[in-house]
Amino acid sequence: MDIQNITFTLSGNEASIRTDSGYFSITRADLAVFLKKYAELKTNLCNSSASKDFSDILPLYVDVEGERELTFFDEKLKAIKYAVYLLNISDKSEKQILSKLKLKQYSQRACMETVEVLKKNGFISDERFCHRKYEQFSQNKLFGKRRIITELMSKGLSYDLCRRVVDESETDFEQNIRFLFDKISKGVIPETREQKKKISDKLLRYGYNYDEISRLFEEIESEL
Repeated sequence: MDIQNITFTLSGNEASIRTDSGYFSITRADLAVFLKKYAELKTNLCNSSASKDFSDILPLYVDVEGERELTFFDEKLKAIKYAVYLLNISDKSEKQILSKLKLKQYSQRACMETVEVLKKNGFISDERFCHRKYEQFSQNKLFGKRRIITELMSKGLSYDLCRRVVDESETDFEQNIRFLFDKISKGVIPETREQKKKISDKLLRYGYNYDEISRLFEEIESEL
């Protein structure tokens, strides 16, 4: 593969490379690595100004390994752009991003390095993501601890992280289950065993345990 021309975008952060095999783009940082590792610069390039493009080094020949690496840089840049596009739609965990990238058939190396770039630049953080989702599940949906952990883990988060976020929270779950009871019962106090079981089953699905539900019914009965 022969490089025929290299130009930069106005921002200078991305390079467009024209070769005898076609066009593709890489980041300026990746281009610097490529040039240092694979390119043999002409002597007069050393005296060129910083603003000058790379036309003075033409033609450059890239060996097989160099061509593979340059192709990888192009793949990596595309993977990063796709991942950022996904994150602009909705927040995601590391595992979710990896899964999406693999579905697009990016290489394992491109997937892993893309995630590292996103983490390093603050685009993704499982810790931050977990806290955000926790607030959504505990405050908006009024889920109990068990249901919250299940939902968080379904997003690709580890059990240890989910457990810690739940344990360190200051959510008043006794208040939440009471709000949920009022919503389910619509202000009607259950009297029969069947009525209590129906409400109890719903509360269980929301992630509350039998002890929490028993305390709730005892509190309600004490108010009568």
